[in-house]
Amino acid sequence: MKKIFFYICVVCIMSFGFYKLTINSIPKIVYGVFHYKIVNNQNVKDNEIKHFDIPSDKGRDVVMPNPDFLYSISFYDLSKGEVNLKGTMPDSTYWSVAFYKPNTINWYVKNDREFKTNQLDLKLSLVDNDEKTIKSPVKKGFMIIRILVEKKDQKFIDHFKSLQQSIKLN
Repeated sequence: MKKIFFYICVVCIMSFGFYKLTINSIPKIVYGVFHYKIVNNQNVKDNEIKHFDIPSDKGRDVVMPNPDFLYSISFYDLSKGEVNLKGTMPDSTYWSVAFYKPNTINWYVKNDREFKTNQLDLKLSLVDNDEKTIKSPVKKGFMIIRILVEKKDQKFIDHFKSLQQSIKLN
């Protein structure tokens, strides 16, 4: 009876340990691999924004991309101060801004309907200064901006790409 109780305790402790290790480590590993690939393959540093073209079935720049979206991504690092996100967004389609912690948990998302204007003007900071400031719970993380491109006509796509190129992070 003592042996069975001992084995049950060992299995429970090991299961709990592996569970905690998995919950705490795997998201950070995913973030680390994603960060490594973007920095090395796309030559994008922290606090720089990378604009991607509409994904095709052959491209793998964005993992599991939706072919109806233009994506812009950035890894942010607030250890040296706040960063500003500015740009002109489309006024006739869906778009969103989302921020994630390094453990891949989304902590902020806002879409076109929640902004009062199509002029994107946000500050990301560790402290809450004013209404344009978004207080980050972490020093490092990543951001994704999505812009829906409904029409696949080249003139329409080029217009949306020009708007996407106006998005700056500094």
